[in-house]
Amino acid sequence: MNIVSKILLSPFVLLYGSAVWIRNSLYKSNFIGSTDFEIPVISVGNLSVGGTGKTPLTAYLVELLQQHYKIAVLSRGYKRKTSGYLSVSATHTAEEVGDEPLMLKLKYPNAQVSVGEQRVIAIPTLLYQQPDTQVICLDDAFQHQSVRPDINILLTPYDNPFWEDSILPLGTLREFKSGKQRANIIIVSKCPEGLNADERNNILKQLMPSENQKVFFTTVNYGLPYNIMNPDQQLNFSDNENQLLITGIANANPLKKYLREQSNEIIHFEFSDHHYFEQTELESIVQNYPEYKNWISTEKDSVRLALHIDWLRANGISIYAIPIKTFFLNNSKDEFDKLIKGFLDYFYHSESIT
Repeated sequence: MNIVSKILLSPFVLLYGSAVWIRNSLYKSNFIGSTDFEIPVISVGNLSVGGTGKTPLTAYLVELLQQHYKIAVLSRGYKRKTSGYLSVSATHTAEEVGDEPLMLKLKYPNAQVSVGEQRVIAIPTLLYQQPDTQVICLDDAFQHQSVRPDINILLTPYDNPFWEDSILPLGTLREFKSGKQRANIIIVSKCPEGLNADERNNILKQLMPSENQKVFFTTVNYGLPYNIMNPDQQLNFSDNENQLLITGIANANPLKKYLREQSNEIIHFEFSDHHYFEQTELESIVQNYPEYKNWISTEKDSVRLALHIDWLRANGISIYAIPIKTFFLNNSKDEFDKLIKGFLDYFYHSESIT
């Protein structure tokens, strides 16, 4: 961004930053109260706008805890065309409940997934309808301080960490960097697998965590793409093949890098995060690349592409969703797991004693 643009945007930065600072100060001083709930609440979020890996980490927490505790995921259902509280079912569409909540429900059909833009209202409704719930995971809730979480997890991406970013609209930060102080756990996400000790130490110097904050480094692992119309059908990569990729996520660069390593050429159609694909856009792709019948996308994008399932079938197009999982580096998985499960085990053990 050039100096002229920065000067022109400065008044907007000042207005937005002042509003955020006042709001955070009111919460910090307890002038605006935060609500505690009787069961543990884990919040997953970030300081920036999208692209940090919040939902894959939420999925990781579901996999970690669902065998031991009755876990519920609560999201606001960003860009859905409904409002209020909804319990997500596999028969919902992305337009009704949002792409990420629907994706989680399809991946974990036995987990309770709900949406509600006002979490302090949605949680009592969830607990009334699902009274056996033992832990709630709030997806993308770091800025929503009306609920006081027991564990507050903050993610920041390796390639654009918050300490190198600026507040909106100059950068992508939703609030000032000092907001990191609310986190119990900080995860530097989307790191290269070969991240060495010197790089980790340099990041820690920039991050400057407090003594009470645990820091972890993660990367993403990709699975074989599966046909959303027939999940048992997988797509095996070949170095000699080109791939057509269609995405509507905040940062597709790590996925593109991975696919380039697996294939020959990547033809990428990139849309904005949470983009609802128009049929005219899909028709344009078919017209320009009629030879491509297998399109690769993310699981999050696939639930929005599924809104055009009849058109895709009629045109012989198969959508292959590529699974993305969080992977902890430096053998830190056990430490993270014990931290989360240990808190819940202690909470329910001490509750049973009292």
